[in-house]
Amino acid sequence: MSVSTYLHHFFVSNLLTLYYSGLVLLGFLWSYVKNPFADPWAQKLRLEPPPCLTDTKYGVHKYIKVNNTKLHYVESGDPSKPLMVFLHGFPEFWYSWRHQITEFNKDYWCIAIDMRGYGDSERPDGLEAYDLKQLVEDVRDLIRQLGREKCVLVAHDWGGLIACRFRDVHPDALSALVVLASTSQEAWYHELWGSDEQRKKSWYVFFYRMPGLAEKLLRMNDMAAFDTVMRVPGKDTITTQDIECFKYWFGKPTALTPPINYYRSNFAYTLADKPRCERPVPFLYALAQNDAYLSTTLIDKMKNYYAHIEPTIIENCGHFAQQEEPAKVNSLIRNFLSKHKV
Repeated sequence: MSVSTYLHHFFVSNLLTLYYSGLVLLGFLWSYVKNPFADPWAQKLRLEPPPCLTDTKYGVHKYIKVNNTKLHYVESGDPSKPLMVFLHGFPEFWYSWRHQITEFNKDYWCIAIDMRGYGDSERPDGLEAYDLKQLVEDVRDLIRQLGREKCVLVAHDWGGLIACRFRDVHPDALSALVVLASTSQEAWYHELWGSDEQRKKSWYVFFYRMPGLAEKLLRMNDMAAFDTVMRVPGKDTITTQDIECFKYWFGKPTALTPPINYYRSNFAYTLADKPRCERPVPFLYALAQNDAYLSTTLIDKMKNYYAHIEPTIIENCGHFAQQEEPAKVNSLIRNFLSKHKV
């Protein structure tokens, strides 16, 4: 990439970071003006987890050390059956796969992890701990530590970026790959700089680069951001109790910075392109029609990088697809796995 392109991306990225940070600061100021005696960062005390987080229908809670990091996971199903690993996105944890665990635990050994820095998993210090290479090796070591060489990998959002890179470097470890409302790092990068629509939808990626400010925004008004981004008017698949589960974990004092560090650690002004993946790994790629963060035009970019990809769009659905439309997503995954006899 030319020096001029690098400088252009550097200038625009930092300008957008400052711009969105300024808008957020104005929002903070307006909050004080409206009610100068209120504390917008006061939070409801959540000492006990909501009952659904310990509901045995979702499985057994366990811990495992992989790639020198202790991860928490929920295990459900028969360990003699094919392994299915779930990778959540931001801002989520294992619970975002609750509907898929109960659907697939009859036919697969389901493992839904809290990725490093999330939920009850270890939270390493420093940005380097959240580099994409480390996150990929967490998954590879997890599969080995579970005594397997292959798995069906099902991923969403940030989990999808990790899964796509895993597909690039460890194709032999995959029986099949399902990526929901996500993209590869390369496809997102090229769409970010080639599409005004995607750049606008990715505003938060630029904003998250500002140290400390994103954490304060997400904590405002008892973490109302979770209600705003996850609840869907007219749909009851994501309930108030579900939102309480997310607020329980992300409301802890050190819980927000490590997940946001995924963005900070992997942001780049330039990104080397990669060769097209020709290895025949079954790959279901599903974007949500109403996704507020990803443009459906990413499908064309993903087709350029992966030969064996089956793209689809989940209609009348937003970004948190597996939670918002669990029946649609479960049917989509099951039909895909059945088609490939996985």
